Amino acid sequence: MQYPSNKIVNIQALRGLAVLLVIAVHLAGYEEKFGHGYTILPKWFAIGGSGVDIFFVISGFVMVTITRGRFQQTGSIRRFIYHRLMRIYPTYWFYSLIMLAFFLIQQRQGDNSRMVDITASFLLLPQNQWPLLVVGWTLIHEIYFYLVFSLLLAFHERWLLPLLILWGGATITGSLLLFPNENPTIQLITNPLTLEFIAGGLVARFHYSGKAFAGRPFLIMALAWWLLGYGICVKLGLAPESSHWLRVLIFGIPAAISVYALVAMEKNSRWQLPIWLVLIGDASYSVYLSHTLVFAAIWRIWGKFGVTGPWANGLAIVTMFVSSLVIGMVSFQLIERSLLKFTRRLEPAW
Repeated sequence: MQYPSNKIVNIQALRGLAVLLVIAVHLAGYEEKFGHGYTILPKWFAIGGSGVDIFFVISGFVMVTITRGRFQQTGSIRRFIYHRLMRIYPTYWFYSLIMLAFFLIQQRQGDNSRMVDITASFLLLPQNQWPLLVVGWTLIHEIYFYLVFSLLLAFHERWLLPLLILWGGATITGSLLLFPNENPTIQLITNPLTLEFIAGGLVARFHYSGKAFAGRPFLIMALAWWLLGYGICVKLGLAPESSHWLRVLIFGIPAAISVYALVAMEKNSRWQLPIWLVLIGDASYSVYLSHTLVFAAIWRIWGKFGVTGPWANGLAIVTMFVSSLVIGMVSFQLIERSLLKFTRRLEPAW
């Protein structure tokens, strides 16, 4: 497969790795919940939650990359907002509608165990409960980042670095001064996870500044930080996902370092991650949105056979893993790409 010369292949591959990590942690969660007391997946699969942090850092890196030379241009700002929103919403709405159907069926059957704000879920607004499609919680952060970043485009590009630092400082200050707070909007804008987006932007600024370091030592550093940090958390009985600050420390920092390392290695030595990771990365958004639906459907069907035991769990897990990738990649080709093309045709002439 040939990619455009300006496309950073390792970023796409890292997206693939990120979604595989997310699949891993959710597979472990489903087995623990529905595995009839049997578990074959190790508890350290929980480290797969770091895939979300990789996605956040990549998002910040990509936003700075695609807007280079396009600051203080009204048309560019409008196009940026339109493209970002159309990149997120249509495919997300497709899977949210499927979830809405299941939710309404459960409600009709008298299952009121779950509270959902349907409007906030579809619009990805800040909310105090999980969205209808649970993985949408990360997209609420994405939308917030896109909207704030679009405001930064109104300034001269030379101000991007200090503005990103100022944004990071404001986030830290707000988090320290306003925590805890029950208002979901305040929770969002003071959430330390925003620092991961900003870190990705800072990595991009450094990368394009012309100053470069060898990538391999940084990749080793990132892997060591990631594994050692998580190992220490486990030893202390802590879960990185239990605290946003701990998550940024254990998952966010090595994610930012690894993004820089892989980009530098591709640029300096043309070293690239395997093509199969790139292909998964291309479809990562569809895989991310659809995989929990696939898991739920397969476990429901599997449960009807009444077969239990470690081997049964193993077969179910393999089926879930393969199916989530296949369905996600088919969704990418037939749904996500089609919707993107459709929204491009509807794009106003700015």
